Amino acid sequence: MKLITSLILLSLASASWSISIVGDDSYPPYSFKHKGEITGIYSDIIGQALLTMKDTSKLTLMPWKRGLSELKLKTIDALFPPYYRPEQRPYMEYSTDILDETLVIVCNSAVAGRLKSFPADYKEISLGQNAGFASGKAIDDAVKANLIKIKEAKGMATNLKKLVKKRIDCYVNDRLSILYELKKMANRGEYNGSSIVETHVLGIEKGYVAINKDSGADVKAFIDSFNQTIEAMKSAGEIKKIISKYIQ
Repeated sequence: MKLITSLILLSLASASWSISIVGDDSYPPYSFKHKGEITGIYSDIIGQALLTMKDTSKLTLMPWKRGLSELKLKTIDALFPPYYRPEQRPYMEYSTDILDETLVIVCNSAVAGRLKSFPADYKEISLGQNAGFASGKAIDDAVKANLIKIKEAKGMATNLKKLVKKRIDCYVNDRLSILYELKKMANRGEYNGSSIVETHVLGIEKGYVAINKDSGADVKAFIDSFNQTIEAMKSAGEIKKIISKYIQ
């Protein structure tokens, strides 16, 4: 089976596009820098896909809001890992989905006990969100109905520190990302390990590599080959192995 999978993957590596692929620089454990090195679940998966494809494209990271802007302007070729938001980001075209993320709301214990139903119980709640992060229709509708107030800040660490210090009531993001960062904060003595509570599951989001719809033929050809490579990696269990390195 491994030999067959390897042969399939090698057959996809017939070209090298060398495009610019940019990721979120502040989204651990999915995409971030550690001691100056690019790391994270998505970074590792995409990096492995590039090796399989024998592609010379390089990964770089930048602030998420800047990445969105640069993809829209086509000053970069590809961006990871946006959620599927065709109405908010009509300029994007998406790869095959790479993995699932569970989107949740966590709150400090001072307010969590009264938040039984979403969005009815969240009236006047201040909800932290990463700058440029698209939290989905449920959050957007609650904001429009004046049930919650969004307070944006750059990156998860900043938002969770504000949450621990009760400068915001709640925070929305991926469950694994939140747990990963809270564990780091607890190890540094910045979090007591119990004052932040998950209050609501908003749903499952899928992460992608996105390109501009007006990209050239070389970028679209790259995505076609990338898609086949990712699907082969899923079938071979390679993506699950990469994820396990960060959660065990």
